[in-house]
Amino acid sequence: MTKAFGLSLLMLAALPAAAQVGELGITGGVTYYIGDLNPYKHYPKNTHAGFGLMYRYNFNERYAIRFQGLYSNLEAYDRDSPDPLQQLRNLGFRSVLFEGSALLEVNFFKYRGLAKDNKTWTPFVFVGLAYFHTNPENLLNDTWYELQPLGTEGQGTGNGAGYSLNQFCIPFGVGLKLALTAKLDLQMEWGLRRTYTDYIDDVSGTYVDNTVLQTEAGPLTALLSDPSALRTSGFNTGRARGDSQTRDWYNYTGVTLSYLLTRFTECDAIWDKKRR
Repeated sequence: MTKAFGLSLLMLAALPAAAQVGELGITGGVTYYIGDLNPYKHYPKNTHAGFGLMYRYNFNERYAIRFQGLYSNLEAYDRDSPDPLQQLRNLGFRSVLFEGSALLEVNFFKYRGLAKDNKTWTPFVFVGLAYFHTNPENLLNDTWYELQPLGTEGQGTGNGAGYSLNQFCIPFGVGLKLALTAKLDLQMEWGLRRTYTDYIDDVSGTYVDNTVLQTEAGPLTALLSDPSALRTSGFNTGRARGDSQTRDWYNYTGVTLSYLLTRFTECDAIWDKKRR
């Protein structure tokens, strides 16, 4: 997927430079997380407001590349689940989310050009590459603790290395663009992020023996690793704490308002006509 995206950018860069338009805008919407603590895909649970800035470079009326920075939060708790087993597990997390992305957009219709068949609205699809940062925390006795340094699944205590808080993901989705005025655009979009980590929520593998964890990592790690009623019995040791065969996802659904820094010209329309 990453190689295909890079090849697409090279192909677009080789297009004639007759119709290239820049836009600058702001985006706002909501995010939600999908993973071990919210396994229901496309279910907008514990949504949080998100906002950011974007710059779009239109190669022509069909293709564009968008650079976007996004800030939001992600959150989920077993206690909110309708599943009694999840409620018994009693895990949870919250995290900030910082994302920087490069997205290739493909318009269904020729959009905003000066030719007669160009539209002032179009559906579009997008796919790209993003780099994001999260930092899961959980609450204990009215205090929020960062989970990654604690090693709640035995990381750093002979049960493997810790995970990184900075990761890559593949954003993709669909949307609709509308030309409000000659230089003002409104864009609505729905997009998923396919990540390559299972630790946005700090939950993935199996329970470590709680007594061992308490001795090697401390009582705080032991408490946050297994806050269930079964912790002291040792029943959970070696059992699945999460689903290590899946990866975490998150969604951003938003609205973007952008201002055209330049506009398509009569020369662009003439070039487009000759091309046909």
